[in-house]
Amino acid sequence: MEFIISMFQKGGPLMYPLLLLGAIVIGLIIERAYSLRESKVIPKKTVEEIIFFIKEGRIQDAFAVARHQDSLATEIIAAVLNAFVTGRRAKDELTTIAEEAAKIQLPKLEGYINAIGAIAAIAPLLGFLGTVTGMIQVFEALSVEGLGNPEVLSAGISQALLTTAFGLSIAIPSLAAYWYFKSRVEYLALELENIVINIVYDLADYKEKEE
Repeated sequence: MEFIISMFQKGGPLMYPLLLLGAIVIGLIIERAYSLRESKVIPKKTVEEIIFFIKEGRIQDAFAVARHQDSLATEIIAAVLNAFVTGRRAKDELTTIAEEAAKIQLPKLEGYINAIGAIAAIAPLLGFLGTVTGMIQVFEALSVEGLGNPEVLSAGISQALLTTAFGLSIAIPSLAAYWYFKSRVEYLALELENIVINIVYDLADYKEKEE
């Protein structure tokens, strides 16, 4: 532990903003990992129950289930079912309502993903800035003391290398998390689209049978 603290201190003042970025990105990654769980975005048992009620013609029961379940999928489904029970039953109308609800709900999937991407871009730049300041320190020492004081030179070189390493150690996992969450959002959005399209078609079929 003392070795780590010592190495951190040798990295110079830019290690502190890098440490702050590292702490922030860890929190954001944990938050997105929790929020993008499929069970939270698309609770399959609840969706299956809603679809079952629709196929059985129990639209009010389906609407009640969707309205009382707190998830992104059921928010969109509830908007469609609410439109259906209030008389807007044409397939085109339901599709439009589903699209409008999705425009409101889908940005919630993105959440702090762009912030993770921003940190992935900023961290190595801060590390590079530390490298530059460390090398400036080395050249200043050379101009004042020449090669007679290796400790001063090594301090500047340590700062240059440590800030770069620390910045990259934050940027690499942050970038990996950013692209993972991006692909996760695309997958969940596609799943939601398929579910809502199927529900709209089921409601249209129910309307035809009713007529």
